[in-house]
Amino acid sequence: MKEPFKSLKVLMLFSFLIAVFLLQASAQELSSKLVSVEWLKDNLVKKDLRIIDIRSNIRDYWEGHIPDAVFFSTETMRLSDHGVPGKLLPPKIFATVLGELGIDRETKVVVYSKGNDFMATYFIWALDYIWHSNAVILEGGFERWKKEERPVTQDYPRIKPVKYRLPSKLHQEVRASLEEVKKVVEKGGAVLLDVRPVQLYSGEMGSWKRKGHIQGAINRFLGEDLNEDGTWKSKEELKEVYEKLGVTPDKTIITSCGQGLMSSHTYFTLKYILGYPQVKNYDGSFNEWSNIDELPVETGVK
Repeated sequence: MKEPFKSLKVLMLFSFLIAVFLLQASAQELSSKLVSVEWLKDNLVKKDLRIIDIRSNIRDYWEGHIPDAVFFSTETMRLSDHGVPGKLLPPKIFATVLGELGIDRETKVVVYSKGNDFMATYFIWALDYIWHSNAVILEGGFERWKKEERPVTQDYPRIKPVKYRLPSKLHQEVRASLEEVKKVVEKGGAVLLDVRPVQLYSGEMGSWKRKGHIQGAINRFLGEDLNEDGTWKSKEELKEVYEKLGVTPDKTIITSCGQGLMSSHTYFTLKYILGYPQVKNYDGSFNEWSNIDELPVETGVK
């Protein structure tokens, strides 16, 4: 009778090791800029952690949010710049806002939106611009948190404002300017990637003064980077698709959309899921470009 028990123990040990391996493999698949629901649940009590709820509707926050999460709207981060609406706040103002949220340069920031949408990635991109690298996105967002029946509250956190100290230099390598995009259109040197739905890219739809896209820009809708459940597709699948488009890691990639929000999502995909070293977000995007009559605009689909 001892032999069957011995075999059963071996089988149980083998099954345990397989389970551990699969869990480790799953964890390794997450980008360093993504954290799981399990990780956040285990780290909720950490004092140096600030959780940001960046869902688009404040009523969603009122109805329920992750404990200690503070509500923040992407609209708070944007301002007219020389008449161009919806560009990133000047760094000094952004730093003041972060301080009011209780964030200093040492704070680890976890940001979540409804799912893996562009609200959270815009916040990450803005933090990248001021060299705040200690920031991550909750994979799957609030929807996954709720689905896994994690704790939800209607209480507001008690936030003590702090002073956010800006670095001596901004991270210019993650933000493309109008002048830089002009040079690319005229002389090349980078890939312009428009991430809007094809109807906006082609000029079939749109609310701008001129419809269409920046001359020479190629198109891939940001939603195509996600699975049906809202999670990012595998690294291998994304790599294959982007390389077929000519979007490769040896090139500078400038992402754009209507106003720099959606394009932050593809910026995040390329920079943090695929590890591309030279990715910039053009937050002026078609919002800025289309209103300057002398700049070339194209319509149709390539």
